Amino acid sequence: MKDISSSATLVDRLRAEFKTLEAGSQVPTMRDVASRHDVSVFTVQRAFDVLKEEGLIQSFVGRGSFVTGGDIARSRVPGRTRAARILIVSHSTPSMRGYKVAHSLQTELLQAGCRAITVSYSDAIELGDVLGDGRYDVCVLQPRRSILPVEVVAMLKSKARHMIVEGRELERLDVDVFVRNRAKSMALALNALRELGHARIGLLTERLDAAAGYAAIENHFLQNHASLPGDAESLIVRAAADQDDGILASEIRDALQKDLANVSKLPTGFIVSGRFEPASIKEGFRSAGFEIPADVSVVSLRVDTESYPEDARFTAVGRTTEHVVRGLVSMINWRLSNPNEPSVQVLDNPSLFAGCSAVRNDGTGGIRHAESDAQ
Repeated sequence: MKDISSSATLVDRLRAEFKTLEAGSQVPTMRDVASRHDVSVFTVQRAFDVLKEEGLIQSFVGRGSFVTGGDIARSRVPGRTRAARILIVSHSTPSMRGYKVAHSLQTELLQAGCRAITVSYSDAIELGDVLGDGRYDVCVLQPRRSILPVEVVAMLKSKARHMIVEGRELERLDVDVFVRNRAKSMALALNALRELGHARIGLLTERLDAAAGYAAIENHFLQNHASLPGDAESLIVRAAADQDDGILASEIRDALQKDLANVSKLPTGFIVSGRFEPASIKEGFRSAGFEIPADVSVVSLRVDTESYPEDARFTAVGRTTEHVVRGLVSMINWRLSNPNEPSVQVLDNPSLFAGCSAVRNDGTGGIRHAESDAQ
């Protein structure tokens, strides 16, 4: 088999081919494309990733890939055509990232000619009172970090023909799901640190929070770490979080000092997952005796790093607000064009953003025990 050294040529071919298809149409499988163009499936996957980033296609777990597009502002209703009614529901748990996504999504939908409203709730009864007898074509739900009661899902499904849950992996609830690909996030972060020469890598995370998916993050870290060459142990540091203030520098310091106390070979790199602000991360490591990036390099699994000044921006794996909104709009579009398709799950791929918190390991860096510095 001859393979294309760069997927650029294949991207051009597939772009031209898929643009001839109607919105909502399913595109050929990766294996079919690989066979037809005499290339590897890996090359096809890279080409599909480019087309997904461009917004031309969208992939659903277990369903395949489909052409996006169409007129999102129009929803087919028996006997007439009208503007699509979209309900965006967010839990009241504070989340700057969640607020940005909800606000930007509503703005995008309104500009497209939809009738879109945003509602925040704290419990099911309150939400039902606010929505009353309203009826919608699509409901986009952001549970954020809260527990998601079944009665909330049931009530919202009674208000909307279709439902999309953003940011939470759900099973057996017959709803569409749009969620970050956590496995891809972890793989990108680990590979970034390995390519910088870091052989010993740890994970700094919040104490387990089922709603935020931290158990899944830890599992992906352990699985990916085990597949890497070398025999370094998998080190996980868990910091306690204040319910209102998030994670403070003092809590990061305490967790590092406690969990690193008996480690013989300390990490030179750390992946950080959770509600960690860059300033708190820097101060937490510094107060524990470790400078970033002189002593330890850090890659953050975070979305909102784009709002920080360039000289304070962490190296991060995440998705910009624009990227998330574009994916949600494409999913709404697809669902309105395919109302009878079974529920689907989209694992949305993140990207790596370069910053100032991760540098090449020259063999002299790495976390040092504070007592070693004093000697």
